[in-house]
Amino acid sequence: MESRNAERVRLRAERVRLRPTGPEGLADAWAMIEDIWTGTVARARELPEPVLHEQVEGEWSFVQTHRHLVLATDCWLRRMVKGIAHPYHPWGLGGSWLASPRRWGIDPDADPVLDQVLDLRRERMDEVREVIAAAKAEELERNCVPPDSPGHPRKAHTVLQCLHVILKEEWQHHRYAARDLEVLEKRPR
Repeated sequence: MESRNAERVRLRAERVRLRPTGPEGLADAWAMIEDIWTGTVARARELPEPVLHEQVEGEWSFVQTHRHLVLATDCWLRRMVKGIAHPYHPWGLGGSWLASPRRWGIDPDADPVLDQVLDLRRERMDEVREVIAAAKAEELERNCVPPDSPGHPRKAHTVLQCLHVILKEEWQHHRYAARDLEVLEKRPR
């Protein structure tokens, strides 16, 4: 019971860090995201790669989760904050809401290996860190209007709102990935 309470306290503290209002808080939140993913990726690398392509109870595999986070960064950072008209990497992975991935330049048949996906993820995570490191308070209030090209989102958001979405996506999908790794680690091989 005590460990469950400790976990709740930890999660509550992390959630609070995910809603920063200024550059310093964003840098702190992003450092937390990078730290938790670093440990989880190291843990995942202890498993054979084919296991990291396995789904647990119909959820995305570890590799698919990272592909989805590439898409989330492409949507909210590259498309919105940076204004790139065609920001999507072909390996990005969307949910069922993404009815026409090819229209965005995404290859739904892509099946990259773990190292390829993690290299791409590192590039995207570095982009997020660089944008956060350069952000000034006034920049966070800038309204980002999406390019007139296929993609998501379709409505304007502030830089801060876009970064909040990225933080939330990273944190939530990390929780799912860690939960599923626990199951995969216990599966007989």
